[in-house]
Formats: sequence, C-alpha cells, structure tokens
Amino acid sequence: MNKILRYSLLLAALSLMMASCEKDDTDMADIITQYQVEPASIELDYSDLEEAADVPVTDENDSAYNDYVENSAWNRVVELNFAGDVVEVNGTVPGVMVRTEGAHVTVVNMSTGPVKFVASGVTADGSMKFYGDKRMQLLLNHVDITNQHGAAINNQGSKTMYVVLADGTANSLQDGPDYTMVDEEDQKAALFSEGQIIFSGTGRLNVNAVGRGGIRSDDYIRVRPGVKINVNCSALDGLRANDGIIMDGGVINIETTGDGAKGVRSGGPMRVNGGRLVAISTGAPRYADEDGIVDTTACAALYCDSVLVVGGGSLKLKATGDGGKGLNAKRDVNVAGGSMMAVATGTRTIKKPKGMKIDGSLAMSGGYFYSYSRRSDPLEVAGKTSVATGYKTWDIGPKVITIAY
Repeated sequence: MNKILRYSLLLAALSLMMASCEKDDTDMADIITQYQVEPASIELDYSDLEEAADVPVTDENDSAYNDYVENSAWNRVVELNFAGDVVEVNGTVPGVMVRTEGAHVTVVNMSTGPVKFVASGVTADGSMKFYGDKRMQLLLNHVDITNQHGAAINNQGSKTMYVVLADGTANSLQDGPDYTMVDEEDQKAALFSEGQIIFSGTGRLNVNAVGRGGIRSDDYIRVRPGVKINVNCSALDGLRANDGIIMDGGVINIETTGDGAKGVRSGGPMRVNGGRLVAISTGAPRYADEDGIVDTTACAALYCDSVLVVGGGSLKLKATGDGGKGLNAKRDVNVAGGSMMAVATGTRTIKKPKGMKIDGSLAMSGGYFYSYSRRSDPLEVAGKTSVATGYKTWDIGPKVITIAY
C-alpha cells in the first residue's frame, strides 16, 4: 500500500510541477527527462534453450497420461511424401482410406488402433485433411506445405492430434490469402484441429499465416520441452486454443501484424510450467460496425479468457499498436515462479496501451514480474493485488512496475 501511495504522490507532484511551469518560462526538458524510462528489450529469440529432460507421465490414472505420444503403440504407419504437385502414399492400414488430388491429401481414419502418419517433402499447392474419431500421430519429417486456398493441415477429428517434430528437422506450413470453405467445416488457421494438439519432438516448425490464424485448436494445446515453433501471422491470432494452453517447455516465437490480432489467445486456463514464449503484436485496432454500433478491439501479445498461472519458464510479451496490451487477462493471474514481462509502446489515440490489464486479481508469490507502458498505466488490476513476503524488489514508477523474488 505504501508503494502504491508513493506512486500516486509522485504523479501528483509531477503534475504540480508541470502546472506551475506553465506560468513561467522554465525549460521542462530536464524535468521531463528524469521521468523518461525506456522499456526492457523484448525481441524474438531463436536461440537454443537448455531444458531438463522431458519425462513422460506413465501413470494411467494421471489426467495428463493421454497427452504423451509415447504411451501408445504406433506400429501402423502411412507415409505421405510430397513432391511438387503430387504426393506419394506408402503403407496401407485397415480402416484407413487415403485420397489424393494433386498434392492435396484427404484421410479418413476408421482404424481400430493408433495410426502414425509421416509427412515429408515439398509442395507449393497441397494440404493434408484428416477425418476420424481416433487419436492420431502426425510426424513432420522435413515437410514444407503451402495451401493457396486454405489450411495446410486440417484435422476435422475431435480427438488428439500428436504433432511430432522429427529430431533435427525444419518443417514449414503456410496458408493462402483466400480460403475455399466447405459447408459445416472449420478451417481457422494454417494448422487447425477440432481436437487437442500436443506438440513434441526436438525439430522446428515454421508457420507463415496470411489468410487466417497461425495455429489453432478448438480444444486445448500442449507444448512439450524440446519443441521449437515460430509463427508469423499477418491476419488473425498467432496461437489460439479454445479450451486452454499448457506450456511445459519448448521455444515459441510469435509475431502478429493484423488489426486487433492476438499473439496468443487462450479461451480456457493457461499454465506456463517451463520453456520460453515470446509474443509480439504490432497491429492497429480492429473496427466492427454493426447497426451503427462501433466495437474497437486492440491487439494484445497475450489474451487470456480464463486463469493464467505462471509457475516456471519465461513469458515475454510486447504490443506496439495503438492501445495494445502486453497482457490482457479477463480473470485471475497467479505468478509463482519463472519470469513474466510485458511491454506496451503503442499510442493511445483510440485505446489506452497497458503493459498488463487484468480484470481479475493478481497474486505474486515467486519469480520475476515486469510491466511497462510508455503512454498509460503499466498495470491495471480490477480485483485484489497480493504480493507474498520474501520479495527482493518491489519498485513502482510512473511507467514500470518490477517485482522480483
């Protein structure tokens, strides 16, 4: 409370100084300089990250058991080898039907057991679409797919899709500017799944989205240690999951430039246990005018509709567009470990830019917390703010707040 009071008094004093100087010829340059604070640097970081070994859950009673691809036998394999405007299919599995049209592949999986699909090769006009009510593994093994008219990968099944990035591989996915839609089917991103997406492996996945989102699940997304994902999105959100996001590790870089776009959007609870996530949103606000009612949505590096828990890892968020937020959280935020940094450098012509805007409560009990805004409050918390004892730093200034344990 004393620190918040000190912050208020500091702002009041500054306002009085500026008001008094308007009555004389005092040069304000030196005074203003005292209160200019440059933000911490947040940039995309493609460097390697040392992580502890990823140990799969082996207890079948554990709720996360089915999120580990290692817990199923994948001895039924279908290979999809892309070569320009054609695709070669190798392997047959009972109950699995594969149809190709040029380099566009449609798979209907009615198998009674787990099936692994291995994708490799390059196409500038191709895609993979999957139907079925079974969990499936998709091993990306040096594959580069561009679909000019829709998602590069489209899983219409409601069960888990394990996306495994083969060790040492570089894989690329890109959509096109104009999607050809199918009645009663969604395709909301370059990589889209109706079911859960579980990322694992130590390869790299590059996603370039120009028509819609980068990566999206209508369920939840889990990212395991070793994964490297880079998303560049000029239209909608970079990484989005309707039912939540779990980041156990890995390295994720996301940059979005679309109006009102979110670098990461979690419709359900989001938990960061490890790894490094850098999300940068640079878009302007998005306007929607319906029946004379104008709705304006600013961009955000991370938008969370539910509870956000940071227990480890590194979360770096930056928004540069007008009114952009580093973090826009609709419910509680709990920081117990790791590092969370948010920076907002945008103008405030239409919306107020904020480092973090939290509609619920903020609880800090460990780790590192940093929030900065160049032209507005660095932190806005609608509910209760609690900081546990034992912190080493708790600094509140006109533009930045830092709490460190």
